[in-house]
Amino acid sequence: MQKVGIIGFGKMGRKHFESFKRVPGVGVYGVYDTDPNKAREAGIRTYKDHIQLIKECDIICVATPTDTHKQYILEAIAAKKPVFVEKPLCRTVKEADEILKAVKKYKAKVMVGHVVRYFNQYAAIKKAIDDGCVGKPAVARITRCSKFPKASNNWFNFREQSGGVILDLMIHDIDFLIWCFGDVERVYAKDISWGKIPNMDYALAVLRFKSGVIAHLEASWAHPGGFRARVEVSGTRGLVNYDSRHPASLKVEHSDGDVMRENPVDENANQMEIREFVEYVLKNKLPRITLHDAYEALKVSLAALESVKTRNVVKV
Repeated sequence: MQKVGIIGFGKMGRKHFESFKRVPGVGVYGVYDTDPNKAREAGIRTYKDHIQLIKECDIICVATPTDTHKQYILEAIAAKKPVFVEKPLCRTVKEADEILKAVKKYKAKVMVGHVVRYFNQYAAIKKAIDDGCVGKPAVARITRCSKFPKASNNWFNFREQSGGVILDLMIHDIDFLIWCFGDVERVYAKDISWGKIPNMDYALAVLRFKSGVIAHLEASWAHPGGFRARVEVSGTRGLVNYDSRHPASLKVEHSDGDVMRENPVDENANQMEIREFVEYVLKNKLPRITLHDAYEALKVSLAALESVKTRNVVKV
């Protein structure tokens, strides 16, 4: 039984804690959080020092504010421990380059939690695209909206820490689109607040892929009705669309008028990604999200942030 140590016990740390408990071959051994009271809520061994946790555990899960990821990842890698880190990989491309260099040096296993790939509805959309159900893909429209996330010290409000709605929320869909369509060529983005309005953020982006696909993305931390996600991909033969408000709404519409409706069986996506990570560690079975994939999603997201700042199209 491999011992898992969790660094950070906020919302995502708790989710990963529950998922690791349900995956064979591992058990959560200890928790570290900068707030000792939070760590104690896990009901297991707590650590005052994350270095000691890394030393005593076999696998490390990092679920802390984005700007702290690099430190914990590098320390775990240097201790030759596999790492699961909540998305995004880190805060900057420079930090990501340091992580990739360390991974190569220590031959480490690092997986980033881009969970959207594990939602069956999104996997079904990708399969429909790969199977040619829409023909040659041309345009994608994708939306992800939620209330402003709550966190200790309200760190999502500080762009230097979180990267705002683009780096923390829109990145889900950026990764999904890269999974479907390959490399991004250029990006243009607009952000309504850029940190000027507390507890609110909203962004639009247009991605041009090297394959020719154009994607329109919308992300909001100002949605009063709670969470909502929508996807539509159109091509030369038809379109596929999904709306989270209607769980059975996955639909493929062909240009000849035929309509196919699907209702993918819903599984716990967080548990699925943790299971794949554990299989990667124990059985060397590659997960559907690679470190290179996570690097590309980070790079495109940061290009979108740069576009917001400069008001220009940014090449990736």
